[in-house]
Amino acid sequence: MNRRRALLGLAAAVGLLAVAPAATPAAPAAQPSLVTCKRATIGGQHKCIARGQFCAVRYASQYRRYGLSCTYRDVNGRYHLR
Repeated sequence: MNRRRALLGLAAAVGLLAVAPAATPAAPAAQPSLVTCKRATIGGQHKCIARGQFCAVRYASQYRRYGLSCTYRDVNGRYHLR
């Protein structure tokens, strides 16, 4: 019985190998969208800023210089970049 199972398993594996080259590969998967940050100087420090990160309202004018705004306030009262 074990020998029969081994032969059936071997036959199945060979069958899968024979089918694999016949399938054409799909288009390469696109890179998952990663959040890219912008190099910025905020409050005299070099930072990498992006949407959703915490921000300080006192530097709102400096964030606007890089195309972001510090106006979104979450339920805990913290500000985030938009």
